[in-house]
Amino acid sequence: MEPDKIIYAFLQWLHENPSIFMPTAWQDLPKLQTEIAESADDELFPIAMTISKWCAFHQLGDELKIAVAKCKKEIDDPGEPTPTTMRPLTNITQTLRTSIQESYKKLQKSAADNQSDTSNDSK
Repeated sequence: MEPDKIIYAFLQWLHENPSIFMPTAWQDLPKLQTEIAESADDELFPIAMTISKWCAFHQLGDELKIAVAKCKKEIDDPGEPTPTTMRPLTNITQTLRTSIQESYKKLQKSAADNQSDTSNDSK
C-alpha cells in the first residue's frame, strides 16, 4: 500500500468516522500518537507502517485496505474534474498527533456521556 494513501485514509477516519475505533481501539490512540511522534515528517513509510501495524493489531487492517483502495480509486479514476479532496500531506507528524489527540478526547467524552446516560436509566 502507498504510504500517503494510508496516512490520508487514517486521517479521514479520525475526522469523519472516529466511531470506527470503538469500542476498545480508541483507548490505544495515545500509544499510536507517541509512536508517530518518534518519526520525522519526511518519513512517510515508517509512519504508514506504524499506522498499519496499529490498525492490524486492533482488527482494522481490512478496513484500512478498503479505505486505501477507495482513496486510490478516487485518485486514479477521478471522473469529472472537481476540487481536490486530498490535501497535500504537510507537517504530517504534527497533523497526525493533533488529529489523534482531538479524536481521542471526543471519543473519551462520548464514552463518558454514554456511561452517564446509562447510570441515569437506573434511577
